[in-house]
Amino acid sequence: MAKAIKSRLSREVFILGDTSYGECCVDEVAAEHLNADSVIHFGHTCLTPPQRLPVLYIFTRRDIDVPLFVSTIRSNFTETDNLLILYDVEYEHALRHFQVGDWGGLVCLGHPCSPADPAGLASVKKFGRQFDVEKWEDLKDYKTVYLSGGGGTIKLMNFMFSFAANEFFVYEKESLTPVNTSINKLLMKRYFLVEKTKDAERIGILVGTLGAANYANIIERLRSTIKKAGKRCYTFLVGKPNAAKLANFPEIDIFVLVACPETTFPDTSDFYQSVITPYELEMACNPARVWGGEYVTDFRELLPGGVGFVEIPVLDPEEEEVPDVSLVSGRVRAAPGATNQGGGELVVVNNRTVGLLHSGGGGEFLAHRSWSGLEQNLGKTDVDDVVLGQTGIAAGYQPVGQSADSSVTADSPSKTDVEADGEFKAADDQIRPNEDDLKTPDFELMTAVSDKQTLVESSLLPT
Repeated sequence: MAKAIKSRLSREVFILGDTSYGECCVDEVAAEHLNADSVIHFGHTCLTPPQRLPVLYIFTRRDIDVPLFVSTIRSNFTETDNLLILYDVEYEHALRHFQVGDWGGLVCLGHPCSPADPAGLASVKKFGRQFDVEKWEDLKDYKTVYLSGGGGTIKLMNFMFSFAANEFFVYEKESLTPVNTSINKLLMKRYFLVEKTKDAERIGILVGTLGAANYANIIERLRSTIKKAGKRCYTFLVGKPNAAKLANFPEIDIFVLVACPETTFPDTSDFYQSVITPYELEMACNPARVWGGEYVTDFRELLPGGVGFVEIPVLDPEEEEVPDVSLVSGRVRAAPGATNQGGGELVVVNNRTVGLLHSGGGGEFLAHRSWSGLEQNLGKTDVDDVVLGQTGIAAGYQPVGQSADSSVTADSPSKTDVEADGEFKAADDQIRPNEDDLKTPDFELMTAVSDKQTLVESSLLPT
């Protein structure tokens, strides 16, 4: 494939075999390392708009028996049901012009579309798909059928949270199965994380994409939202997050992941800290946003101009504070306010100096720990003069005061000991090879001024 593209376009072609983050996103980071002008993305994709480079999508094709799929729909639903058909891009070639035929209810398909394609007058674009409805709310209470191309339930979570009022069915392996997971229980778990975020003092921002459009804007907005709520924020760029990476930052109470909609709900069962979405962080730190039936999985909708954007109100310092009780710990939370950055003063915590700039942050957390690394013992260690150490190369160091060709000292093994010990003799032969063996047509032995022998290629010898 690479040779065919190169021969037709007469351009340099590179194959990117690994992704920096999710395999569904365009790897602009690796492409820019090669100074690429464009990217051809093969395989599954979340269709998230890229940040800078133009992209051509080549979808993987999976076989599907369309008549059997229509027959399965007719046998599991009544003709008056409104149906929403969602499918992965692997089935675009077979379901692009899909029709049930002679159906009394409405049937809407989520057609995958390029981010550059404009939405029609009577259509809505979401999740990289185009829906032939005038308003997004028109799809509520539809019975939703999802054709999965593999990947478990992580991709399904994106649709389930967005259509919380819809009943979901998964068509896989030529059978239709209802989703038994209760969306209400899932929302309750996510709301628990919202309350946990309200109690958090230090929040880490996980950068889960560097190729999605507007990722820098949402990171800046998250920082501003966290600081206005009186909390500390730290930004982490760790690639694909896992339990081992995040466990290196125990001072962080909770993480917020900035990623594409398909990877915004990672499997965190093994994580030591919880991971939330940008929408859940806004629920916890933006007083103007209230918990309702709408759930935003695409962070671009939270930015100015998006359908889910809510401006952060300016708090009046003279207004009476409303008590806020934590539903997790039962304690009264402090009133939200801007983070006190301090004026550079220093305080001592557990015999450790901490600046007020880090009050309530990671520095103060680490200062309270009983163990914080190796003891420095500043001012308690005697400083000795510089002494001459061993000389030589890694293959064999010489003791202090002994050159490479000096005679054997009293502390060194004798010739009899060397001949008796085969291992020591073999090691000594590697250090000092025989000069006759080194006189080959390609190599010659030169003797430097310092009597150190060096093996040099004959073509490099001075004439």
